[in-house]
Amino acid sequence: MAVKDATRAKAALDQQIDRILWLRGTGPNPFEYGLWDERTQELLAEIFGPDSVEVSRYQEAAGKRGRLPGVRGQGDNMTLNIHGPWGIRARLDRGETVLRELSASLV
Repeated sequence: MAVKDATRAKAALDQQIDRILWLRGTGPNPFEYGLWDERTQELLAEIFGPDSVEVSRYQEAAGKRGRLPGVRGQGDNMTLNIHGPWGIRARLDRGETVLRELSASLV
């Protein structure tokens, strides 16, 4: 684990968790979700290391890539569905669970 300052790392993860409520209130908006997801992945890589188990856990829960049924776009540049098992709402639910567990591990 590459955590240098657990207090700052926990605060950064908690801030991302707090943004989930706002994201849900936006619909959630795919553009806003994309920004949030990118920032979350940046933080996790910085806190735990880019090849860490923690980054892999988040990717497994919320970062599935590739073309999914009903998704427009190519590669990582896709407009995500809001509903369904890989829609934004489900990704937020699973991502929140992982982020809360990772934040709690930094106490």
